[in-house]
Amino acid sequence: MATDVVQYALLGLISVRPEGAHGYQLKVKFDALYGDFWSLNYGQLYRTLDRLERAGLVQCTEEVQSGRPSRKVYRITASGQHSLDDWLLLPPTDEPRPLRDDLSVKLLFLTEARREETLALVRSQRAIYLHHLARLTKRRTVLEESGQDMFVTRLLLLQADMRVRADLAWLDLVEKELLQRIEGKKAPRPTPPKHR
Repeated sequence: MATDVVQYALLGLISVRPEGAHGYQLKVKFDALYGDFWSLNYGQLYRTLDRLERAGLVQCTEEVQSGRPSRKVYRITASGQHSLDDWLLLPPTDEPRPLRDDLSVKLLFLTEARREETLALVRSQRAIYLHHLARLTKRRTVLEESGQDMFVTRLLLLQADMRVRADLAWLDLVEKELLQRIEGKKAPRPTPPKHR
């Protein structure tokens, strides 16, 4: 997730809490909404909140707690709300997204002599994606059974599902071509398989 998108995701989460939100609340809410799509660790969270504060988009106050350390509470500023509103109405970028996952980078550097190891990596990646797909399916089922009208969340889960299935189809194609090379056959022109 691009840094600016993380900033706006956090601004959005803060904007719906007029009483403010502390870091732990933001992390829990971020994970609940986006956890199946993006991961955000506490270091990234607090660095982003610091950037937002320095830019004047959020205001931070110390909240004293009895028997516990004070905590920082973040509230969106008028400038932050204006920035969020402007960003929300910007059309999405039309720049292509480069392949940035680990496997794509590894494939660039694994040599022909390491086909077996490459095949093992592809199969490992597929297992991860299948696990992710199962989690998405479970979340979609829970959402449907809840009876809540969470239109946008449902669409985001559907988008994530479709992307994982596309990645799985690509992995199937890579595995098929690797197997043909291992067996010494010339690979025919690939056709993407379907995952159901």
